[in-house]
Amino acid sequence: MIRELVNMLSKYKIWIVTIGILNIMFGVFLWLMDVKGFIYIFPTTITGSIILYGFVGFRVYNIDKRKKQELINFIENPEIKQEELCLSFFSSEVKNTIHAIGEKLREKDDLIKQQDLNLKEYEEYIEKWAHEIKTPLSLMTFVLDNRKEEISLSTYKRLEYARTKMQEDIERMLYYARVKAEHLDYLFSNILLDEICEDLLDEYKILIDEQKISINNNVKNIQVFSDKKGLLFILRQILSNSIKYKDIDKQRSFISISTKVHEESKDIILTIRDNGIGIKSYDVPFLFDKGFTGDAGQQRKQSTGMGLYLAKQVADNLNIKMVVSEEYKDGFEISLLFPIIEEYYN
Repeated sequence: MIRELVNMLSKYKIWIVTIGILNIMFGVFLWLMDVKGFIYIFPTTITGSIILYGFVGFRVYNIDKRKKQELINFIENPEIKQEELCLSFFSSEVKNTIHAIGEKLREKDDLIKQQDLNLKEYEEYIEKWAHEIKTPLSLMTFVLDNRKEEISLSTYKRLEYARTKMQEDIERMLYYARVKAEHLDYLFSNILLDEICEDLLDEYKILIDEQKISINNNVKNIQVFSDKKGLLFILRQILSNSIKYKDIDKQRSFISISTKVHEESKDIILTIRDNGIGIKSYDVPFLFDKGFTGDAGQQRKQSTGMGLYLAKQVADNLNIKMVVSEEYKDGFEISLLFPIIEEYYN
């Protein structure tokens, strides 16, 4: 409030200075004409002036404050009714400008509403398409699972690879729409990390075998409280990257999955490490940015940069902290830190 009063005094300083000079001139003339009258009249005049100016200043301050508030309300909601209320506080020469601004703001609002509607329709279409594509994908899965003996091994592996990639892409699309939604429908429950990691590795077994990657599974029977689908989505993005970005120049490729409980914080930590092409240290701060692919050679040229971005969004919603190791230089290492549920440690 003090700052606003100072700003108001600065705004009307020309009038304050003028009135002050007039009072001084009046005092000088009064003193020259009648010294005795000056002693009695001038202090009374100054006191009355201060009271009058204070009242006027307070009134002007309130009017300026109301003007400012009505102008803000008009900018936030430029409807005709709000514009008319705002115009009532301003002089006629300003009214035309405010009216022109109101028309432009209403045009912008209409355009934004139309774009929001188009975007919503587009998102609904994409989500509907992603669900519909699951039908032929399920049929493809059925054929691969039940007619495996009728398909050559090389063809089977290629189809399985295509199916897995399609599932990943569809799942990313659905989660992209999901993390942007106003209401999240996560279902939290107790999850055993060893079981969910076994399911994950079974899902990617054909790709892992095809890429000749060794798996070191050291996940312990530790329970966490989270959303199973969301956690699986996060783990899929990480494991998929470890497979995709293996170092073809190395004779032995591996992916290691392990768990531990931090001694001090008691955080449950799930770590996935590989000896692939890794990521440059200067790229680490941007790894979870939308669309970021990094500077890691030819293999990242086809990357969309959406996998880890979406994984981080889901992890944040599940209160899981994702930490990328900058010390590990022989590939890539990322850890998931799960929040502590006290009842497990009482």
